[in-house]
Formats: sequence, C-alpha cells, structure tokens
Amino acid sequence: MSGRLVVVTRGLPLHGTGGMESVAWDVSRALAAGGSAVTVLTTAVPGHPATSTLEGVDVRALPGTAPGRYSRAWWGASRRALEELLRAGPVAGVLSVSAGAFSCLDAAAPAGAPRPRFVLQAHGTSVAELTSKLRSGSALTALSGVRNARALLRDARTYRRFDAVVAVGPAVAASLTSPPLGRLVRMPPVRTIANGVDTSVFRPDPDAAAAARRELGVPATARVLLAAGRLHPQKSLDRALRGLHELTRTRPDLDPHLVLAGDGPDEGRLRALAGQLGVQDRVRFTGPVPREGVARLAAAADVSLLTSRWREGLPMAVLESLACGTPAVTALTTAVVAGAGDAVTRVDAADAAALAAATAGALDRAARDGRTGSLLPAHHELRRVAREHERLLRGA
Repeated sequence: MSGRLVVVTRGLPLHGTGGMESVAWDVSRALAAGGSAVTVLTTAVPGHPATSTLEGVDVRALPGTAPGRYSRAWWGASRRALEELLRAGPVAGVLSVSAGAFSCLDAAAPAGAPRPRFVLQAHGTSVAELTSKLRSGSALTALSGVRNARALLRDARTYRRFDAVVAVGPAVAASLTSPPLGRLVRMPPVRTIANGVDTSVFRPDPDAAAAARRELGVPATARVLLAAGRLHPQKSLDRALRGLHELTRTRPDLDPHLVLAGDGPDEGRLRALAGQLGVQDRVRFTGPVPREGVARLAAAADVSLLTSRWREGLPMAVLESLACGTPAVTALTTAVVAGAGDAVTRVDAADAAALAAATAGALDRAARDGRTGSLLPAHHELRRVAREHERLLRGA
C-alpha cells in the first residue's frame, strides 16, 4: 500500500497506561496486519529500546521524553521524528491520538513532497472534562478545571488544522460539534468511528474463565463482579464497594464477590473502605494485570462495573467485557453503547441501592437468558474499525 501511516501517541500498553493507549496500539497493529507500513511515535518506555518492531509495527519510543506524559521535550522530539520519516519516504497519513501529534502539524516536509493527511482521534474534549469536574461536587476537582479551560483555547486553535476528526462515540461527536467548541472552531469533518475490540483476545472462553475463578479463590456458586482499570479517585471505585455491600445485604443468594483488576494511588483507601464496610473477604485486589489477563477475568466475571463520576467517552473496559459475553453496569456519565441493548445497564452509580439493584437485575437476566456468546455489537470489531481509520488516513 502506498505511503506509510504514522500513529502519534504519548502512551501505549507498554507504559502500563489505560484505555486510550490500548486503543492506539490495537488500531496500529490492526493497520499493520492489513498490509500498511505503520510507525508509532511514543514517549520513552523504561526498560525498552528506543526502536523496536512489535507485531509488525515500527515502534519509536523517543529518548529524553517523559514516559506517558506530554512535555516540552515530547513536542519537539515528536515533530523532529515525523520530519525524519517524511525525509525517508512518503507518509500518507498521521493519526494523532488525542493531542499526541499537535506539534507534528508544524513538521517540515521535503520540497515537493505531498503533505500527509492529519487525522485527530478524539476520546473526549476539554469542554466535556471541564463540565464533569464542575459537576463533581468537589471544590478541589472543580479548581483543577482551570487546566481544561486553558486546553479549550488550545483546542480552538489546533483542531481546525486537521483534515478530519474521529470521534470515538456519539457523545464525543456531539461535544465537538455543539457549542462552545462547535461555535469557536471551524471544525474539520467529524466522523464517528467507535473503539474496536480484538475479538481473538477478548472472547467467551469457558476454560480460561474456570481457571481464573479458581485462581481468584471465589466459591464455585459465587457471582463475580469485575471492575477493571486504574485504581484512581477519578474511577470512583468506592461506589463499586458500596454497591457490593448493598448487594450482599439485599441479595445474599447471589453470594457476590468483587474483583478490582488494576493498581493505582487509590488502592490503600479502597482496601480501608472494604474493611469498614465488612466486605473485605469478598473483594480481590489483583494488582496490575496484562491485557490477556484482563480478557480471562472478563470471561470469568458475571457482570462488569464502571462507576466513574467523570464523563467517559466509550470505555474499552465495557466493550471488552461485552466481547467476552459479560454484561455491564455503568454510571450515567458513561456513554451509551449503541446496539448493546440490555447487555449494558446505565444507573446512578452514586446511589448504592440503585447500583445494587441494577447489578442484581443484570445478573438475573443473564441467568434467565442463558446467553453464552459475545454481546459486542459488530461495529466494534477491531478489523472493521481499522479499515475505517485507514480509509480516512489515506483520503479514500
């Protein structure tokens, strides 16, 4: 295929970071599997070489940059790295994962060389994040929104320079095209391309599920609730613990157990809260889990929970759960998964009784329906998503 595709992202799963980084990597390797030459520019990865080839993708972790973070060093190094690629041969398109390639818009191409198409992949907007913070009820969180207000001004200057924008879900697309962004910015064409899941990894797997349950040490008849992701105050996993406590009280027949799959700064507080609520014996803290391990846990779970108080575009944890045949219960701040039907229940996750009732309902439906296959809507399949990105990057 003519012309290299370049993906610019501050983080990859190699950095141990979250959903947006996983999306960047999945799209990159799917593009490579489809026959494109793909280079990923990312920040330095401790313990990994500056250049490597992984699953057919040329990965360049730029030395001197802060791992997983935007910095002055990153803005300069990423622009220079793209200029080097432009000198080496034709580049058809550059995918900016969030703000990753903002400085690359200023990259100088060799005389006579065509400018690549620049596509922004938006997982959220500064407007939506600012709104979430102002509604959080926390004065400290609201004050941190000053940074988002500054980002709004940056976005207004930068978005218009892209050839196209990918919104990962309808809520993100609406935020991009409605006031204030839609009024402040002469927005390039916005296209919704949903996040994609690698269904060769995330799939129903009874054998792996049974093994995972044995390793977790939960009773054979217990219902397993899974919350996969970083243990960070933003994720509000205290809500999951309070929901577990209420579910244990109101539906002891379910024998519910909660698995918190991940690590992060909120772990100590969550462990203490589990003890205060008296559910510590029903909670499993796994620590960091590789993606293949998350797939096993998702297949083993009876329902997954996402209780964040912040607005979530379209979290991979929910989609990956559905791909494994596991229904999800999410906060109202989480975007609707089109086509998922009653496999996803949205609820006021701040209300422990409501969260417990919604979780019990999802468990009862799953037991009644006896579904054993994937619950993932077809438009979230990774290969299909990668083909849509490729067409946009190449201007097809």
